[in-house]
Amino acid sequence: MLKGVRSIHFIGIGGIGMSGLARVLLQMGYLISGSDKRKNSLTKKLQAKGATIYQGHDSSHLKGVDLVIFSSIIPADNPELLEAKRKKIPAISRGKLLGYLIRDKESIVVAGTHGKTTTTSLVSSILHRAGKNPTMFIGGELNEIGSNSQLGGDRYAVVESDESDGSFLYLLPKICVLTGLEDDHLDYYGSQNKLVEAFIQFTHNLKAEGTLIVNKDDLLLKKVLKRISLHYSQRLISYGIDSEADVVANKVRLEEFTSSYEVRYRGKELERITVALSGLYNVYNSLAAITVGRSMGVGWDQIKVSLSSFQGVKRRFEPVGQTGSGILVIDDYAHHPTEIEEVLKAAKRIKPRIVVVFQPHRYSRTKMLLSKFARCFNDADILLLTKIYPAGESSIAGVSGRLLFNEVKGHRSKPTYYFSAPEQILDFLRKESRKNDLILTIGAGNVWEVGKRFLAESN
Repeated sequence: MLKGVRSIHFIGIGGIGMSGLARVLLQMGYLISGSDKRKNSLTKKLQAKGATIYQGHDSSHLKGVDLVIFSSIIPADNPELLEAKRKKIPAISRGKLLGYLIRDKESIVVAGTHGKTTTTSLVSSILHRAGKNPTMFIGGELNEIGSNSQLGGDRYAVVESDESDGSFLYLLPKICVLTGLEDDHLDYYGSQNKLVEAFIQFTHNLKAEGTLIVNKDDLLLKKVLKRISLHYSQRLISYGIDSEADVVANKVRLEEFTSSYEVRYRGKELERITVALSGLYNVYNSLAAITVGRSMGVGWDQIKVSLSSFQGVKRRFEPVGQTGSGILVIDDYAHHPTEIEEVLKAAKRIKPRIVVVFQPHRYSRTKMLLSKFARCFNDADILLLTKIYPAGESSIAGVSGRLLFNEVKGHRSKPTYYFSAPEQILDFLRKESRKNDLILTIGAGNVWEVGKRFLAESN
């Protein structure tokens, strides 16, 4: 695929997955260019490393290019894709390129509806500190490396998969982690059954002598487990909380920004461990990372240090800043109802009053999970809703942030508001926020900008 290739162009380079691939290829010595509708912090970092970045898409951007990479949201009539076809420049999807880059490595691939980014980051941190020098592809910016990807040695790769477009089926893991499974991306799969079928198919990609690591407490993954059969050379390791899994967390204690629990690994009591992350969902994420580390021979003391000193991931329950009056701003990427509920539970341990600013992500998700979104904000004392962030999707008639607002209002007695513009949200926060509030911006779009602006004005 890359034989004879020197110059590679990315259409949609500003995305988290595309930018991560571009960064690793830059580190490998390729000439990288890319285009996107607008520049962002990821493209600016790539530009600083030597990539050529274009704002907007134009056929002239393909001069001297040997290979074109495109993401799944790029339409067929994109002028750069059309130009590649006219010039007979090979064009492949992001998922195929990722599969190619890790095909010969012992890859640890993390898949699932929730927890992928944090689990991938924890695994990356553990292996990095253990001297295994993995190549990393993460769906968020790991603070430890200041990036969402990094080129490592020849042997290992840690990869966050993407099931949203089925591209995780291009990956051939040596260790496969399934964090959990729930209705999502049904615009692509069409039904829950087809989503489950895709994950069953993914387990068939596990390499010989590979390890399948599964959250035993997850209901849909239990369906997956009933319908797979591993090769005799492969092994299954399960994890859970207070369960009969192989790796278990007992006596869990959740604090404001940390969690701790006693670990039992395959029947053997180890000791109490502290994780520099809050929330029950992060207990699951850290259990998965512990299981990966132990299955790869990483020492228990190294794992403990990695988890207790973990520096976090941008946009994953990230403390952004605090005003002089003690108003704390935290930002989180949660965009599914279950994730939102878990984030709010964690937030309740920090401050008595929570003001939530939620930006829905994608029309299709809002439509398909509307009833679940209506019931997931119970722990928000004040809820501000805004317009849907489309993430490249075309609009769906009748589906809007206002629709979600009306649905949520029918299930909430607490104050709930709808604002169509960031300036309106900021005006509300300026007038209504109180000393020691927690302002929590939630969503996979650009809602984090509201928190940043509020802090900039307040300090």
